[in-house]
Amino acid sequence: MDTVIKQQTPKERILKTVDRLFYEQGYLATGINQIIAEAKVAKASFYQHFPSKEALVLEYIEAHNTKFFQQLRQLEKQFAEPKAKILALFDYLADIAQKSECRGCSFMNIAVEFSEPECKVRQLIAQFKTDFRLYIEQLVKKALPEDISPDSAQIKATAVYLLFEAGSIESRVHRDPWPIQASKAAVIQLLN
Repeated sequence: MDTVIKQQTPKERILKTVDRLFYEQGYLATGINQIIAEAKVAKASFYQHFPSKEALVLEYIEAHNTKFFQQLRQLEKQFAEPKAKILALFDYLADIAQKSECRGCSFMNIAVEFSEPECKVRQLIAQFKTDFRLYIEQLVKKALPEDISPDSAQIKATAVYLLFEAGSIESRVHRDPWPIQASKAAVIQLLN
């Protein structure tokens, strides 16, 4: 494992470390000294890459979002039918929930730690959530019959997005993937 650590740059080690720590402990409970120690980097190296903890969390959010959308696009390639692509998102979410002890959405976990609605962190998370909602809407609209009204299509697309988000949040509350499975069942009914 030390060989792997040495092959990564200090910046990569820092981002990998905060990916785990922010998800397990939260942003506020994770201190810079802990990040430095667990990433095995010098304090000067940390500050060379991240002048502040806020700069670090902003880059972490960017990197996490990029990784998330790459995974979605890989998942999407596995299915031809738009409906199957949508349902696969819920299976993907359930799989993540089981692997991560149902800690919920990384973005929402961080967003609740920032009370100012106009802060950069919340704005960035809101933008990424909007991007994801639009992604879901595009998939849903392709899965619906062509003769459905635009208003009905939009309502269904928004409902699928909200069911995805609710499943993620509730799985964290209950520490169980059943809310994701229930959301998926509701989506199946919604798209039929």
